[in-house]
Amino acid sequence: MAKDLLLDQTGDLLFKNGDLVIGESDQQHVQDMLITNVGSNKAAPLFGIGLINYLNAPFTSSTRQKLKKEITLQLKADGARNVDVKVGETINVEAVYD
Repeated sequence: MAKDLLLDQTGDLLFKNGDLVIGESDQQHVQDMLITNVGSNKAAPLFGIGLINYLNAPFTSSTRQKLKKEITLQLKADGARNVDVKVGETINVEAVYD
């Protein structure tokens, strides 16, 4: 499992007793990828899914398949392994980083 600086519920750096908190960050990396819009990261312009763009859009079977494929490809390109993506009423993503 990867370790990194952890974020709180609002996306700010997490502090405990006045110090930054470092911990397992695999799930945090997945969340970052899901909410980041493509092109918003100068260092990795193709990184991101931009789930906000799917709000109020028709969520058809083909849209679900496209989203599942894009999430899987993005995670693998980001170095994740053991990627398992389920897209239905909710989106469940499991992935492990080294």
